[in-house]
Amino acid sequence: MFMQVVEVGEVVITQGGDGDYFYIVDSGTYDIYVQRAADLPPERVMVATAGMSFGELALMYNVPRAASVVCAERGGLWCLERECFQMMLVTAENTKHREYEGFLAQIPVLSALNRFEIARVSDLLSTELFDDGEDIITQGEEGDAVYFLYEGECRAYMAGEHGILEVRHYTVQGEYFGEIALINNEPRRATVRACGEGCVVLKLMKEDVDLSVGAICDRLREHIELYPQYEAYTS
Repeated sequence: MFMQVVEVGEVVITQGGDGDYFYIVDSGTYDIYVQRAADLPPERVMVATAGMSFGELALMYNVPRAASVVCAERGGLWCLERECFQMMLVTAENTKHREYEGFLAQIPVLSALNRFEIARVSDLLSTELFDDGEDIITQGEEGDAVYFLYEGECRAYMAGEHGILEVRHYTVQGEYFGEIALINNEPRRATVRACGEGCVVLKLMKEDVDLSVGAICDRLREHIELYPQYEAYTS
């Protein structure tokens, strides 16, 4: 990266132009404008100050600049060229995939997958963050995904004739839930809720896995003996 000094009134980015740099504000103030139609004046939508950044969208998606940026108070910008920025994104994505592959390989229910299949599953994972008390899945809803606990903890509850009972406390990385509804093609049997300081889960959609590496439900059935607490639900 290199530092660029910017004077008041200087245009840093022009809407519709090509993306060449990603910018991090070191000092100064920068007004961000969007012109929504040719016959309308530009509308100020944001003010960027120290610590903020802009210019990444055009580089990430190879599209024209979506807004104009004009310096309102003299300052400095750290600039990163397009090629370096895109290489940084690729490196970060590859690091995430390697981390996920190592995580998945340690989960017993996925032990039958080979390295290629593990890599494919890793590509299909999406990360979701839940705060304390927030529902991840809800009893009675249709089951369409399996969730793997990545960080934090959560608890499972079942509502029945005796009220709402806690049936499981997930604390170990790699524990998973939501598979019962997939195996039996029925509504969710329990509500799973984040607790403590919240949790991060990796979500795996059933249709994605079925299309890419074969039916995940078959592997869940094959390994169900590893989790005897589920037998009552799958018999």
